[in-house]
Amino acid sequence: MDNGTLVTVLVVALVVVVLLLLVRAASGARRARPKLSPLPVEARERYVRDWDEIETKFVDAPEQAVREAEALVMSVMRERGHPLTQRDLPREMHRANKLRTRNGTEGMRQALLHYRTLMERMVGPEDKAAREQRRREMA
Repeated sequence: MDNGTLVTVLVVALVVVVLLLLVRAASGARRARPKLSPLPVEARERYVRDWDEIETKFVDAPEQAVREAEALVMSVMRERGHPLTQRDLPREMHRANKLRTRNGTEGMRQALLHYRTLMERMVGPEDKAAREQRRREMA
């Protein structure tokens, strides 16, 4: 092997090592999911009830419903101990915030769906029978 080939191989190897180190550093820099405290049963029921009211309001007052949905989701995250910095907010929150200002009512509807996904994750699963009972009481 001549010197030119050896230098080329060493440069390529060095570039590969640097890229691997950068990838490893980037994956290590990702923030771990925050450890959230569980909601008390009473708080969970209150949040679910409040969410149902917000969804009911959407038809008549979509802007108000979306604002209230964001506030309620933030409240649940705060109560569970979620770090509420812009960087730490869940992906659904960022998407909802972008969608709510675009495409009029359709954007607000899509934003509400993202807030609902986040809300369901924050309050945890609910027994279907209990949800149906609550819906019957609302009607």
